[in-house]
Amino acid sequence: MPYATINKMLPVTVDIRLQHRYSEIATELSRSTHFNKIEVLRLLQMHYNLTKEDTIPMDQLLFMQFMDVFLGVRNVEAVEKMFLISCITIEESLTGSEFVKVLSLVLKGKLPDLINFCFEVYTEMTRSPKFIKKEGVLLMAKRNSLKMCKLVNMEKFDQSFVDFVMIEVDKDRDNRISLEDYRKAVCENVAWLQFLGRILPTSTRKEKFMKLFTNRPYINNIQTSVSAMNREKKEKSQSEMKSQSKSASSLSFSSDSAGLVINHGGYQSTNRRNQVVADGNFLTLF
Repeated sequence: MPYATINKMLPVTVDIRLQHRYSEIATELSRSTHFNKIEVLRLLQMHYNLTKEDTIPMDQLLFMQFMDVFLGVRNVEAVEKMFLISCITIEESLTGSEFVKVLSLVLKGKLPDLINFCFEVYTEMTRSPKFIKKEGVLLMAKRNSLKMCKLVNMEKFDQSFVDFVMIEVDKDRDNRISLEDYRKAVCENVAWLQFLGRILPTSTRKEKFMKLFTNRPYINNIQTSVSAMNREKKEKSQSEMKSQSKSASSLSFSSDSAGLVINHGGYQSTNRRNQVVADGNFLTLF
């Protein structure tokens, strides 16, 4: 079949040859990632260029350089763990397909998938499979302390940080953070998604990078997920309010009035507490 050029940065003959080479795998990846076939082809061509026409592997150093230059992610340890998690076919080398898959998750992943991904990166960083232990949070806090002002009592700060994290994220109070604890915390406030250091690019960097290989408008899937959760919470709260109001209507006038005031105040308080910053540029604690 005839091919039309899709990459102005490549010679026409190279562009057509790579499209032909990657056609089948691009079709498969377009079904399993958030990219369409043309976007996959352009990303595979990018991998081809970064690896100097497939003459060198995309090793850890090259992937770190890519994340730094193109996406502004400079958390070396997090990128290292992200790389190791993504390398499946060849040990310590990212294939073209794996490159596309990790970018699909990092750039366009939805919140449920990002929760699983970030948690796996954090458990690798703290060297504690399946759980983030209290000691791991303290270790990460101490590492961050090295970057901060030496005039501050960092030991006291570290312990305060650990106590705060465990109170907010350890939902079942067993002195360790499970995936379910982490998921609940993130659903309450999306800022907890990257509480042990940045893993994902900001929405600004995502949008800028995506303009290199697609004309489709950027959609912030984190914001979309959070907005949907907020609507669900609001609808649930309103439903509960109506139910409580109907129950209270059978009581005396004074009891009914008091109950409505208390419930209304509680609803407002809960609503404020669950507000989140969901533009993808939320601050991480590190």
